[in-house]
Amino acid sequence: MNEPDASNQTRETSSPLKPDEWLGPPRPPLAVPKPFSWWLRKFFACNPFYLVSAALLLYGCYRVSLEAPMFNLETARLLFNFTSVQLYEVLLVGTAIFLARRKIWYDSTLLVGLENLLVFVPFILISLAALIDSGMAMTMCLVGAIVAALRFGSLKKYFPGLNLPGRLLEIGLLLLALNVALPLLYRHFGETKIGIHIASGPAYVMNEFTWLLILPAVLALANFLPRAVAGGDLPPQHRWLPIGMFASWLAVTGAHLYALAYVYQFEFRSELFAPALWVLAWTACRVFFANQFLPRYALLIPPLLMPLFATNGPRTFLILAGLNVLACIAASLLDRNNRLARHLAFASALLLFAGLPEKFLFIIHPDLDRIGCLQAAVAAYLIFLAAWSRNPKLAIFGSLVFGASVLATLGNHANAFQWAVQGGCIFLLLHSLRWNDEEHSGAGFVRALAALVWVIQSVAWMSNDTGRFWMPLVPGATVLGICLACQFHRLQWMKIIVPLAALLVTAAGPCSAIIGGLRAASAGLLAVAGSFLLFGIGTIVALTRHHWHQPEDPKR
Repeated sequence: MNEPDASNQTRETSSPLKPDEWLGPPRPPLAVPKPFSWWLRKFFACNPFYLVSAALLLYGCYRVSLEAPMFNLETARLLFNFTSVQLYEVLLVGTAIFLARRKIWYDSTLLVGLENLLVFVPFILISLAALIDSGMAMTMCLVGAIVAALRFGSLKKYFPGLNLPGRLLEIGLLLLALNVALPLLYRHFGETKIGIHIASGPAYVMNEFTWLLILPAVLALANFLPRAVAGGDLPPQHRWLPIGMFASWLAVTGAHLYALAYVYQFEFRSELFAPALWVLAWTACRVFFANQFLPRYALLIPPLLMPLFATNGPRTFLILAGLNVLACIAASLLDRNNRLARHLAFASALLLFAGLPEKFLFIIHPDLDRIGCLQAAVAAYLIFLAAWSRNPKLAIFGSLVFGASVLATLGNHANAFQWAVQGGCIFLLLHSLRWNDEEHSGAGFVRALAALVWVIQSVAWMSNDTGRFWMPLVPGATVLGICLACQFHRLQWMKIIVPLAALLVTAAGPCSAIIGGLRAASAGLLAVAGSFLLFGIGTIVALTRHHWHQPEDPKR
């Protein structure tokens, strides 16, 4: 009775609410919209004047090349554009070094990026000069290469904070040599070119070689880039800077190659881009495969789609599809846990089969075309997925697909349906050897039902006029041999119903032939044969009597 009230004690000890807490927890402050002056300062801080300046330079060169009253000769226009671009790039490098000395890092890095975008632009102008005068084109190539080397040498020497590795400069030197050689090569082979959009000749072979081999090799240089390492926190020291420089060189080289094909009037086909896209996809897969934040295995899918760009070029398609098979097999061997690589290797093999020339398809089957080949490839892939799994439900699906494939392959054959049933039952029964009946309820019943259907269908087939004794004999003996091999491998019988059904199916044909022969034979012949049979049985009984019968003792 003297104990204090707990509720009163709690009420007394609890602190009263403050007036600003009566309405609940405080709300976050409302976001105040930024004024226009703030956005304007942000815009000018990015220094868009440099970007607009470079764009105006390119536009001005374009307009001068089309119409310039002050330059009546085409040669004068080319020299003016070439000199303007070279002087502008020298100005870019000099200003970048000057700003870097004053520790203005953002603007100096921006100028270095512009220089990388414009470094191969003069060689596109040289492609036009090669049409006018080969001597002038050679001189412009040498001058452009020397000036470009001096510019990057100056950046390496006088801009020490710039993330410009030596290996990147070596790759850049190779790309520079390629861009110097391309206009001269096209000029040399263009002299023998007759007509437009040609499909043969040295010039055509050279253009095909450039797109199908040289450009993919250039993209493959990305695999030899130095490892991305940041030199510091400043903009010119970022780790992505070498990759960005290389990407800009690739973009300008591709634009240069496109300009050459356009100037010399070669036909553009998607087949020409397929090898470069294939190399780019596999390079991206290799670079980002170690990144745990990306779907690593999903990166293997885009390279498998790249051969589809070469559907109008059978050779290119087959080469890329074959390389995909080898690459997926290598990926599965290097990473045993990568199950997707094994599936993709099989899918690549099916895509390779689907892309075979029509003359090879005619050898396989006279009525096989592209659509049928693709359908067969999809069906084979589904069958492979079902066979790889241990799930009885997928096994039933795979048996249906296998039977439908057999039925579609045989077409109007008299025994097409019979062989389809045989194929579906055999697939299901062989697949059942890998089932775990304890994990899947009803698996034993499905196996027994499939075996019963197989035996009944084989016996019924032999009663049909189209059936021959060897037809169920071949599949039955095959399944029985596989079961025997599994028995010797496991040293125990597994799923006895499968070899028992195979034995009955194997005997269905010979038994049917024997019964048919007995029906056609005369009664006398059967009696003579029966006498010899009974004589043999009697002899066997006499020889084995001491094993199964003991005579009684007469004394008892």
